[in-house]
Amino acid sequence: MNRMALAFVALMVAAMAWGSTVVVAKSAFESISPINLLIIRLVLTGVVLAAVFSTRFKMSRGTALRGIILGALYTTGIGSQMIGLQYTPPSLSGFVTASYVVFTAIISAVLLRQRQPAATWLAVGFTVTGIVVLAGGAATGEAGFGFGAALTLFGALMFAFHIVLLGRWVRPDNVAQLTLMQALVGTVASLLVVPFTSFELPQDPVLWSQLLYLGIFCGAVTLFLQSWAQSHVAATPSAVIMCTEPVWSVTLAIGFGFESITPQIIIGGTLVVLALLLTVWPRKRARVIDTIVDELRRRRRRTS
Repeated sequence: MNRMALAFVALMVAAMAWGSTVVVAKSAFESISPINLLIIRLVLTGVVLAAVFSTRFKMSRGTALRGIILGALYTTGIGSQMIGLQYTPPSLSGFVTASYVVFTAIISAVLLRQRQPAATWLAVGFTVTGIVVLAGGAATGEAGFGFGAALTLFGALMFAFHIVLLGRWVRPDNVAQLTLMQALVGTVASLLVVPFTSFELPQDPVLWSQLLYLGIFCGAVTLFLQSWAQSHVAATPSAVIMCTEPVWSVTLAIGFGFESITPQIIIGGTLVVLALLLTVWPRKRARVIDTIVDELRRRRRRTS
């Protein structure tokens, strides 16, 4: 398996892990507040990556600064998602988070002036439609598309900037340093917040198993996988692959009894999966879509 294929697999594993995050976190909220969960999760992520990359603390000032910026975006995104999850059902949270694929394509096209193929924009369209369908289906849920969903949408915007800048800055030779700095930013931010909260270490072993899963696998492991994969895959395709996260959220939410299957979940989830397939469509075949779109544009100009 070549590196590009491995990168796609790494992003898919990260998406699966992040999809499970909202279900595990929602369950943990029965025993711990979102802010305390967030503090422990980010500290665990930082401690684990600091131990793994203990020999990679030495880095250039530029790499450190970029890691700090990426870490601030990542931490803000995670924080917004976790706090927003308190007010939204897992499926809605997952699919609203997936809107970062839209923001990523727009940021790449507008700010970075990177031309996106027609297949990518078609995938974005499927994603937006899928999210709208799912959001409509969840409108009768815990709080509808209200404060929690809006906060989650803001988190998605932060994730989009994180994906775009990570794709621009990460290289195979600085993956470890950037991953480490991002995690340390989250850890430091968490420790600074502790004095302003009623923080207590939990005693429940079941809760600790959830926190360890969120902090180590969904935090440390997936942060490294994303950073490494994005050194080989462009930002927009990466975002569309990772937006399968809500498909896993819904699957697990239904499997653990948090929600039931609805027509909206089936239709919306199918549209997001179609977006994924369009993103990983072989490049030579993807050019066929570009050709068709260009031909339609030419015909439109002739008739106008």
